[in-house]
Amino acid sequence: MTSIKPPGKPPGKPSNNSGPTPEFRQELVAKLKKHVLRGDYQGGLRIAREALGRYPEDLTCRYQYAKLLGDWADELTPARKARYKKEAIAILRPLTRRLSGRDPEESFGLCLNYYYQSQDFTGMVAFGRRQAGRGVRKGHYAEALGACLHAQKLEEAGKPARAGRWARISVAAWKRYDLRREPYYFAHYSLALALALAGQRSEARRTLAKAARLSGRPVTDWEFADVLKLLA
Repeated sequence: MTSIKPPGKPPGKPSNNSGPTPEFRQELVAKLKKHVLRGDYQGGLRIAREALGRYPEDLTCRYQYAKLLGDWADELTPARKARYKKEAIAILRPLTRRLSGRDPEESFGLCLNYYYQSQDFTGMVAFGRRQAGRGVRKGHYAEALGACLHAQKLEEAGKPARAGRWARISVAAWKRYDLRREPYYFAHYSLALALALAGQRSEARRTLAKAARLSGRPVTDWEFADVLKLLA
């Protein structure tokens, strides 16, 4: 694992009181996406922190910073992880009440990340089912991810039977979402984890290998260790 100076409060003052232009936001999201798709949350966090330093009140800048901060925290020691997750949640929570008139994709991502960073995985499942019921394809993504992560918690708590049931819910939701067009490695990793928890070992190995390829990292990378442990 790598580390950088604790992010803390982003430096600087807003460079423009009117906020960033739509072009600035689009360019920011595009830059961050290149890092996120391969799991380079630390690299993305540097960019997001700089943007937030320029526009500390902008919803997009705040959301992207909080998302990258919380995702990077997953790489850290338990104490540091808890600290930065708490900071990310504190930023995201009020933003979930400011979604009126916002871009639907950004609003969806903001809510999904709030559930993820706060580890409310059953809440994420319920959110995904509501979205899917409205015809939002990514609702299946939220249900699948939430069910997988909840299954993992149950497995770690020594409840394999319940974990298996939730894992099967996740696998079914991932099938409805259809990962063939999904470039984000973490979605494929999640399916691999769900398959492993559901006892579908061969398919889990194939899926994990795809997740590793998309991330540009070996299958032995630390992030995939929990799946490999289930398949040992």
